[in-house]
Amino acid sequence: MSLKEKAKTKIKSKAKKIAFKVIKPFLPFIIIIGLLFFAICSIIDAIFIQEVQTDDSSMPPTQLELKNKCIKKSEYLNTCHNYKGSEKTNYLLDMNNRENDKLVQWSHLYALMAFHNMTNHTKIDEKLLNQVAKEFESTFKYETITLKVETTTKDKDGKETTSTKEETSFVLVESDTIIGHYKYNYQEQTTTNGNTKIIGKEFTNEELIGEKYERLRKYLKNKLHVRKDDVDKDVEIVIQAANGYYEGEENVSWLQNDSSQATIITDGKSLVAKGMFKWPIPGYTKISSHFRYESSSNY
Repeated sequence: MSLKEKAKTKIKSKAKKIAFKVIKPFLPFIIIIGLLFFAICSIIDAIFIQEVQTDDSSMPPTQLELKNKCIKKSEYLNTCHNYKGSEKTNYLLDMNNRENDKLVQWSHLYALMAFHNMTNHTKIDEKLLNQVAKEFESTFKYETITLKVETTTKDKDGKETTSTKEETSFVLVESDTIIGHYKYNYQEQTTTNGNTKIIGKEFTNEELIGEKYERLRKYLKNKLHVRKDDVDKDVEIVIQAANGYYEGEENVSWLQNDSSQATIITDGKSLVAKGMFKWPIPGYTKISSHFRYESSSNY
């Protein structure tokens, strides 16, 4: 190495050291600002996606009507076969809302109707909705638990008195939905806090019985004649479509790409679907509230 090159290398090395010394005191602030920027971008992105998914303004009335029927149908499916012990109930009762990630979403029904349409050219209408929904009625089973609170107090003479208060609530012990068949386990627990003793049951774990999405797998094989080798992929397509996105590359151009087009045969007319946020999956998947539904011949 020549003297000139050595000098350049030395100058560069010195410059880096000086720059590092200047930046070093500000590194924690730079890291914090970077993390804040990342968090803010993530929040903005999530808000934007949800806003896009919940925007019904571009939907024709017939499509919006069917979407609303899917919402009503999914809420019914989640409350039609529920039991507290042997008593039937139309409510979701778990004290910790453990049903939330096992519910049939309206967009599951929407995605399955779209799948029917794309594979068999079945017309998307209320008849198809009722056909799909019939296969995915949910069951939630509950057990009554009693929470006992014992409080011990002392009077001025040091005499102890124990008072007991009992509260009754429900815990989910079994669920069978489009997501899968699960059992929920609990164990007795006593907690002491000062002069108060709480005796009750604590959740330990949930146990999957069989395969996840087992009913969906059977439906795809038996009703849509999906080949055994393709079932896993097609289950993922349906579930991701119901969630409003899909990151795979095979057989999903009708859901994923804004330049893709697929003819949707609806009740009124044939339409062209474009992109993942268009018909047939235009909306957000979560149900924000649940109500009691009476049995009806229509649902």
